[in-house]
Amino acid sequence: MIRFDGKGLWLKIDEEHGGLVQLGLPEGISVVGHGVQKPCLDVQLHHETWLTHQYSPQLVHHELDDDRIKLKVDLGPVQLIEHYLIHETSIKRWIEVENRSDEELQLTGVRLLVPDAQIGDVSACTFEAPGSAIRPRVPFAMASEQLIEGPFPQEFAPGAPERWGRAIEDSPDVTPGLLCVHNHELRQSLLVWYYSEIEAGRPLVFGDGKLPTVGHQIGLAGWLPPGDSLSGGTQFILLHSGSWQDSLQEYRTFYHSVGILPPIYESPPTWVRNSAIYEVHPGPFGGFTGLSDELPRLEAMGINALYLMPVMTFDNRSGGLWDENWLGSGSPYAMLDFEKFEPTLGTEDEFCDLVDRAHELGLRVLMDFVPQGCALEARYVAEQPEWFCRDELGNLVSSHGWIDTYSLDWANPDYQSYMLGWALRFIEDYNIDGYRIDAPHGKEPNWDRSIPYHASFTSLGVLRLLEDLQKGMKAINPDAAMLCELFGPMFVKSHDFQYDYYPLAMLSALIRRDLTVFELGEWFKDYWWVMPPSAIRVAFLETHDTRDTFQSYAWRGSVVERGLLALLILAGFVPMIWSGQECGHEQFYRGLLKARASSKAVLEGEREFNTVVCSRPEVMSILCTHGDEQVWGVLSLYAERTPLEFELPPSYLKELQGNYRLVDLITGDAWDEYGKTEWDGDEIHTPTLSLTPYVPYFFQLERVMK
Repeated sequence: MIRFDGKGLWLKIDEEHGGLVQLGLPEGISVVGHGVQKPCLDVQLHHETWLTHQYSPQLVHHELDDDRIKLKVDLGPVQLIEHYLIHETSIKRWIEVENRSDEELQLTGVRLLVPDAQIGDVSACTFEAPGSAIRPRVPFAMASEQLIEGPFPQEFAPGAPERWGRAIEDSPDVTPGLLCVHNHELRQSLLVWYYSEIEAGRPLVFGDGKLPTVGHQIGLAGWLPPGDSLSGGTQFILLHSGSWQDSLQEYRTFYHSVGILPPIYESPPTWVRNSAIYEVHPGPFGGFTGLSDELPRLEAMGINALYLMPVMTFDNRSGGLWDENWLGSGSPYAMLDFEKFEPTLGTEDEFCDLVDRAHELGLRVLMDFVPQGCALEARYVAEQPEWFCRDELGNLVSSHGWIDTYSLDWANPDYQSYMLGWALRFIEDYNIDGYRIDAPHGKEPNWDRSIPYHASFTSLGVLRLLEDLQKGMKAINPDAAMLCELFGPMFVKSHDFQYDYYPLAMLSALIRRDLTVFELGEWFKDYWWVMPPSAIRVAFLETHDTRDTFQSYAWRGSVVERGLLALLILAGFVPMIWSGQECGHEQFYRGLLKARASSKAVLEGEREFNTVVCSRPEVMSILCTHGDEQVWGVLSLYAERTPLEFELPPSYLKELQGNYRLVDLITGDAWDEYGKTEWDGDEIHTPTLSLTPYVPYFFQLERVMK
C-alpha cells in the first residue's frame, strides 16, 4: 500500500490498481474501502460499456508531496492522471484522461468513486443527500442496496416519481450533489460532492447489499486524437467530527472557496424577498389587453410580481391564442424569432401598456429568457447554423426532451453576444424588471468537429452568458432581478433568486403517505443548512411544468393545495402561483399573502422544524422568529377535526405574563376553542386546539389588555 499522512487525515492507495482503499482521521478508523477492492475511476468511450468492465486498472506511477498525490493509471486505451490536493480534513480530487492508443477516441463520460463508505458500526450510520428527492436519515442498508443506474425505489427516494424517477439530479446546476454518511453515535461524517462550471456531474450511490459506494459521473466529452487529453471538474471529500448540522455548516464554507459567494451583485433588490409571483401567459386572457384588465384583481390579492411566459412568435399550430394546449396549439418555448411579439397576443404598444399598468399598480414584470433552443423553423437555423449543437453525424439535435426545438450551443461566443444584446435591449426598450431564466441545466455535448473547444464545453456554457446578463441588467436598472428556474447552488452566483421543484416533490410524497411529517421537517432543516446562506428560493404547487408528473392539477381548488402553499411560505420560500390556481379562492390567497407581507417573522425570520410536540404525528408546526416577533405556523394533515395537544419548546414565548389570545394572521380572527379564547402565560405553552384538517394557521400571540 502507498500511505499518505497529512495534518488532518491519512489515506492509502492500492499500489497495484491505484485505487483509494482507506481514508481516515488521525488515530481513527478508515471510513472507506471496507469491502473487496473496487475501481475508483472509470471511463466511457463511444457511449459504450465502461472500461473497467473490460480492463483492470494498473498503477504505473505515483508522486507524493506535502499536500499532493499524483497517480498515473493505465486503463485500456487511456491513461488516467488522478490528482489529490489535501488540506487538513478535506480533499480536492480531479482526473485527466489521455488517449494512449493510435486511434481517435470519443470520450463520453468519467466516474470518480469513493468505495465502500462506512463510519464505525453501520447500525449507527445513515445515508444523506440533502436537497434531493431522497428521504432524510436513510438506513445505511437501504443505500447499499441501490443499483448504479437506478431506478430508485420510493422508500429510498419518495420524491423521485415527481422528477421523472430521478433521485439525485446533476450538480452543481440542479442539486448540491452532496452525498453523506453520518454516524450519530461517533458524531462523524463523510461528505462527498462535485463542482464544475463546465460539465455537470450526476451523483451516484450504489452498493453490493453491504456497503454503499458514492461518487459522481461527470459528463466530460470530446474527440480525443492520439496523445490528446481532457480534464474534468473537481470532486470534494470532507471528513468532519461534530454534529450533523455542524458538518453541513462546514460544507457550506466551500461556497466561498469556489466563488459562488459572494454573488456577482451586491445583494438582491429588496422587492425580491418580499415578492409574491404570478406565473401567466396572456393567451388565456385574450392577449396583452385582457391580461392588463386582470392586474387590479391580482394586485388586490397580494401579487406584486408577474412572470410572463414567452410572448414572442412561436410554432403556433392552431393559428389562434395560446390556450395551454401544448400539442394542439404548440409550445410558446418553440420560438421562431426572439425579437417579434406573437401577433395573436396584440401589438407592441399593447405590450408596453401591460408593463406600464403593472408598474402603476406596484407589480414587477419578469420575462422568460429561453437560451435552450429555438423552433425547428426559426430563422436562426438558416441564418446562423454554427450556433447549434450537432450529433456525431453532423445533424442538428434537440435537447432537454424538447422535440419541437433545435438545441443551441451555449458556448458559442457569437450566440452569447446576440442573446446578451437582445436581452439588454429588451430591458431598455420595454422597461421590464428582469428575467426568469428557463432551464439552464447541463445539456448534451456538441459533437461538431469544427468547434474550437471540446464537445461538453457547451454543457454549462450558458453560465458566462447569465453572469454577463446580470451585470448588464444591473447597469441599466439596479433594481432589476434574475429568477433562475434551476436550483443548484452554482446559480446563486448570478441570480437574485431561484425556484425549486423538490419542495413540491416532497410535499407530494407527504400527501401520498410516502413521507412522514417528521421526515419532512428534517428534510426542510437539511435543505436550508446545505444551501448557500444568502439563497432566496421560490416554491409552488403549480407551474406550467407540473402538468406531466406532479399531482398539482388534481389538487387545484382543494384544501390540500391551499394548505401546502401556506406550508411552503412558513418553510421560508417565496410563493409562486400559476394562473388559474387561485380562481374561486381569491379571499384565501388574499389573506395568506397579506399575512406573509405583514409579518417579518414569516417573511424573513429564522425557522424551527420539529421542535413543537403534538399528540398526533400528522400535524406539522413551524416556528418563525424575527427579533421579538414570533409566529407559530401549524397545519394538520390528520383526517378529522379533533382536539390536539401541543407542547411548545421552553425557548419559545419566554417570560409571558397576563392573558393572551392566539390570533390567526391569515383570517385576523382570535382562536376560540369551544369558548376558551384566552390562555395565561403557563397555559399557552401547552394549548389544546381543535384544528380543521388542511387549513393553515399562522398564530401570533396577542396580549389581552385589561
